[in-house]
Amino acid sequence: MFWKIRMDDGLEASGLGEREGRFVLHRHRDGLGEHLDLRLECDGYLLGWRMAPGVDGEEQFASEKGPHPVRWLDEEEAAVVVDRGVYGWLERDGDGGSLFLEGEKGLRRVVVSRVDGLTVEVACGIEKALRDLELPMGEAGALIVDGVVSRRRAVERLCGLGRELDGGDFEEETWRKTLGLLSLEEIHGQLRAFESRFDAKYPPAPVSIPEGLGDEGEASRSDAALSIVRG
Repeated sequence: MFWKIRMDDGLEASGLGEREGRFVLHRHRDGLGEHLDLRLECDGYLLGWRMAPGVDGEEQFASEKGPHPVRWLDEEEAAVVVDRGVYGWLERDGDGGSLFLEGEKGLRRVVVSRVDGLTVEVACGIEKALRDLELPMGEAGALIVDGVVSRRRAVERLCGLGRELDGGDFEEETWRKTLGLLSLEEIHGQLRAFESRFDAKYPPAPVSIPEGLGDEGEASRSDAALSIVRG
């Protein structure tokens, strides 16, 4: 499960409501990079979110943190305290809400909303694929985009060749459904078959065309050479 979090400065002090506990905002670096941890005191332990160290007012993706001991409110451990103070919920429901942070750096409004994330099975599948390919976890998003774009281009090229080769007999909708069930490698296998048919029907022109032989050819080359010298 993921969350979206936005922090806004400049909240008015009037109508804040009840202070429900203490908070601390940590800046921390671990194996996955630098991030912010917002920790809220709740029933004898700390809950909160891990988020990117973005700019106030910009929405950030965040992950929910597990319970931590309350001593983290006062001890920095391996993290740096960005702000600390008290908090309270302004509104709240099962999908998020908004709260205020009344800290050393003034008042902030924090808006949190739940985002339907990847299932455990899907996340594990992505992680396994990256590990098998010995690729960094951070490249997952870009690789997914590249894969989708490559599939679409291959399918469009195949369908374009099919329309050219078979005309009205080419069942494009059926082909698109079939290709949607194949891996990218299998799609390229089908595409190579269509390209072979296309090359057989429309043989590609040679890369270079040999010059003519005989007196006429020799004369034209001589004239060209003399024009270069004269120029």
